[in-house]
Amino acid sequence: MNSAIGTPKEVLDTPALCIDLDVLEANIMYMAQAAHSMGVGLRPHSKTHKSPAIAHMQLAAGAHGVTCAKIGEAEVMARAGIRDILIANQIVTKDKIARLMGLAAYTDVMVAVDTAGNIADLSAAAEAHGVTLRVLVEVDIGLGRCGAMPGEDSLALARLAHESKGLRFEGVMGYEGHTVMIADEDERRRATEASLMLLTGTADWVRSAGIDVKIVSSGGTGTYKITGAWPGVTELQVGSYGTMDVQYYENVGMKEFNYALTLAATVVGVKGSERAITDAGIKSLTKDFGWPLLIDPPGWELTGLSEEHGWLTRRGGAALRPGDRVTVVPTHGCTTINLHDEYHVLRDGRLVGVWPIAARGKVR
Repeated sequence: MNSAIGTPKEVLDTPALCIDLDVLEANIMYMAQAAHSMGVGLRPHSKTHKSPAIAHMQLAAGAHGVTCAKIGEAEVMARAGIRDILIANQIVTKDKIARLMGLAAYTDVMVAVDTAGNIADLSAAAEAHGVTLRVLVEVDIGLGRCGAMPGEDSLALARLAHESKGLRFEGVMGYEGHTVMIADEDERRRATEASLMLLTGTADWVRSAGIDVKIVSSGGTGTYKITGAWPGVTELQVGSYGTMDVQYYENVGMKEFNYALTLAATVVGVKGSERAITDAGIKSLTKDFGWPLLIDPPGWELTGLSEEHGWLTRRGGAALRPGDRVTVVPTHGCTTINLHDEYHVLRDGRLVGVWPIAARGKVR
């Protein structure tokens, strides 16, 4: 594989998942400045980029911690020296709880809880391992996934966590995942604010019971301006803004960020002048949010994906030949990144590094 430093993007072995370092840095700085201007903390979600290198860039720009989806991701971030980690999911099995206690022994890991039984299990394990585990009560603010109901149910869990040995209750979290991709901005704002009222109202209810609530954590890339400005929210869990993808940029309109993430592919075959076949199929690109966007060369569209091949249709551009290069932007960065072992990091179109996607495949 051609991955020598200084290699031009045009001759990288393909398919190659690429990061434009200038754009990545600009995206990270924009969000950091936005969070600072709104007076909220930043805890970026590493489930998108799965890279300790990028997480450290986010921390250097002002983030105070990271968010992870799975304990496996958290273990990768911890091995890279990151201490303040939120696992924004429930850890419920015996084996995973044991791993969580191992993390708590040398990091400031924090985990979401939404049932009394899980709180009891975590408390018993923390006592047995001689650690203190930080917890947030997750509140279901409309997504209908995990989380306790707002109000009395969440208060009861907060009280239990606050009183349980081995645990330190830190606050509440809730994810407005059902609103982050609403295309209409006014509708997205209305739906998000309705959800945030449930979250911050629950936090106030817990405080009225005499329990301190330090953290109220929420937010996604599509709602960061709404959630970050909402009174009572203390931190944002945004993820996709750093690399950006078609779903957020084109469909949701997050055009203050730019595409740092692209996939370089090679034309391996043609069918006359109207069709071309590349070496990047669904083992290199996901289509869960629709067809990825072909941005170079102009006048061609990605219209199909099989296991190892991409199918291109001509829309007025110049004819392609085998060996020509194309550049594609993923529609969904998170799932596409998880297919790859490494980033080809570019500046001014030349390779400056190859970064392992260290948390790739960490689904446990």
